[in-house]
Amino acid sequence: MHILMVGIQGSGKGTLARKVVEKHQFNFFEMGQKLRNFASLEEKESPIVAKLLADGDLVSNDLVEKMLMHYKNNHSGAPVIFDGIPRSRDQKELFDRVFPEYIIVYLDLSREAAIARLSNRRIDPVSGESFPADFVGDFSPFTGNKLIHRSDDNPEAVSKRIDTFMNNTLPLLVLWASEGKRVYTIDASQNVEDCYKQISVVVSAYQ
Repeated sequence: MHILMVGIQGSGKGTLARKVVEKHQFNFFEMGQKLRNFASLEEKESPIVAKLLADGDLVSNDLVEKMLMHYKNNHSGAPVIFDGIPRSRDQKELFDRVFPEYIIVYLDLSREAAIARLSNRRIDPVSGESFPADFVGDFSPFTGNKLIHRSDDNPEAVSKRIDTFMNNTLPLLVLWASEGKRVYTIDASQNVEDCYKQISVVVSAYQ
């Protein structure tokens, strides 16, 4: 059974998804990192994707579907934990065509707490893992890569991404519930370990 990690930016989706991958047998698909990787390439659409990310806008559904299909065709066997997809009703419909069987883990966090967490965070530019503002050191303890500030973590883009989540992604929870999908809500204001313990119980029930 695949898992969708859903939550406002700053709710810890990526961090918690990586802990699930570390402890359980899952592949990991992080839409944001895959798009940032694509934006850094010398492909025809790379500059377009880079601008969309910097502005906090969504990429086209055609590109999203191509990335999902490419991933499915090249990763078989283990279930997948998804972070950052789907983000709208249209994306949900195309996601359902590619990966129809999944459960949802919703990380519930207030807008104010999300903004506070996103302020001054840094990321590993290769793995995409994020580190909070109070993290001591300039390098990832896991990969040794130098940490950087995300170009799309500027206040304007952050606010736009949060608005997009509230308007487009949050309503999907009601839609999933109406379709009979299992939606598990986790209080994301807790520390990472407490959140992971609850998620691990959910994951274990499907393995």
